[in-house]
Amino acid sequence: MASNKAPPGPGRLRGRGRGDGPHGVRGGKSGRAAADSRQKERTDRNDLQRQRLLDKYADIEPDGLILCMYGSHADAVFADGKVRFCLLTPKVHKLFGLCVGDRVYTKRGATDDERIVVARDLRRTELRRKRGEEDRTGHVIAANVDQLAITASLREPPLRTGAIDRYLLLASVLNLEPIIVLTKMDMCPAEDPGWEVLIPYSELEIPLLPTSAVTGEGIEELLESLEGKVTAFAGHSGVGKSALCQALGLDGAMEVGDLSRSSGRVRGRHTTSVARLLPLPGSGFVVDTPGVRAIGLVDVKRHDVGVHFPEFAEYAAKCQFADCLHAEEEGCAVWAAASEEDISPERFDSYLRLIESIDD
Repeated sequence: MASNKAPPGPGRLRGRGRGDGPHGVRGGKSGRAAADSRQKERTDRNDLQRQRLLDKYADIEPDGLILCMYGSHADAVFADGKVRFCLLTPKVHKLFGLCVGDRVYTKRGATDDERIVVARDLRRTELRRKRGEEDRTGHVIAANVDQLAITASLREPPLRTGAIDRYLLLASVLNLEPIIVLTKMDMCPAEDPGWEVLIPYSELEIPLLPTSAVTGEGIEELLESLEGKVTAFAGHSGVGKSALCQALGLDGAMEVGDLSRSSGRVRGRHTTSVARLLPLPGSGFVVDTPGVRAIGLVDVKRHDVGVHFPEFAEYAAKCQFADCLHAEEEGCAVWAAASEEDISPERFDSYLRLIESIDD
C-alpha cells in the first residue's frame, strides 16, 4: 500500500538546528543580531585589553621601528642603529597587527640580539591597498608615512595618468604630501613631447622630480626631498622603484627586474614581494612597496572624490546643487569648466573613471 506522505525534502534531510528559521535557514534576524552582539563583545574586549596594555607604556617611548615583516617575526631598528630579530607574541597579533613603519615596544628575548614585541604604538597614518574587488577594508602595507612618492615612466612601461590620479587621491585622503618622481629620463629626455601630459600636475604645484637610476640625474635632488621623512614609493611594476632605491644607496634595496612584453604590453616583473622600510643615508626612510597594477581605494565614497581634486573647488562652489557629483548633473559648474578646458579635460576624465570605479 503506497504511503501518502511526501518524501523528505532538503530541509527535512538537514533537520532543523537551534536558531534555524521557518525554512530551515539558520539564523534569521535574531541569529544575525546575536552574531553581531558577540562580535561587538569581542571587539570591546579587545579594545579594553589593547588600552590596558598601552597604558603600561604611557610614559615610555617605543624602542623599535619595524623595517620588514615575515609573518610571526620581524626585523626592527633600534635607537643604537642596530637591526635586531624580533618575535611577535600571539597577543600582539591578536590585539594590534604589525606592518613596516610601526613603532613598537619590546623586551629581551633569548639573547641580547633577540627582542620580543609586546605592544605597538598608535599609528599616525596607514597606507592600505585592496587585495581584490571584494576587499572592503584594505590591507595595511605601511604605517606612519609622511609622503607618497608616485613613480612613473613615460616609456617602458608607458605612463598612465589614471594611476597617478588614483595615487594622488590616496595621498589626499591619507593627508600625505605627494611628489611625482619621473624615472628613466635617460630613455626619455626632458624635450620629449610626451611629458606634456604632466602639465596639469605642475599647475597644481605638485613637485615633479625627473630622475635616472642609470645616469644619476636628479638623484641628489630626490634625496633632499626624502630627508627626515618616511616616504612610500608607489607605482606600477617596472617603473623603476627598485632601481631608484639602489641609486639612492639604500641598504637592502631589492634587485631590478626585467620587463615583460607578453601579449604586446610592457609590464614590470615583480621584484619586491613584501613591503620594506629602507633607511636613507642621512635621516629618514623609504617604504619600497610591492608593485601593483590595480590600485584599490578604501574608505572613499563617490561624493568625496571631488574634494580631493583641488582644481574643482572654485567651480564646485557654483554648482546648482550642494551634493553635485559633477557627472553631467544639470547646472554643474565643474562639468562646464571642463568643457571649456578651464579644468584639464584629462584630469576630469580621470575623475569620472574614478567615481565609476568606486562602489558606495
